[in-house]
Amino acid sequence: MNTLGIQLHVWWTTTVTDTRDRLAAAAHDDRGEVTSSTALIVLLVTAAITAGGIIAAKLIANANKVPSP
Repeated sequence: MNTLGIQLHVWWTTTVTDTRDRLAAAAHDDRGEVTSSTALIVLLVTAAITAGGIIAAKLIANANKVPSP
């Protein structure tokens, strides 16, 4: 095996080992977990933005119906 082949083999082995170790550590880590309260907050914010958009659209439609003097 030439030196490039050896370097690629070492790189591949190191990468696989590091990836396996990180995945094992991530399996026991809950920092990225989305809780139910976070999901509920997202839903409520989305509903509030939607309601604001509907109200704004109705206000603009009513303002456009007002005849000019």
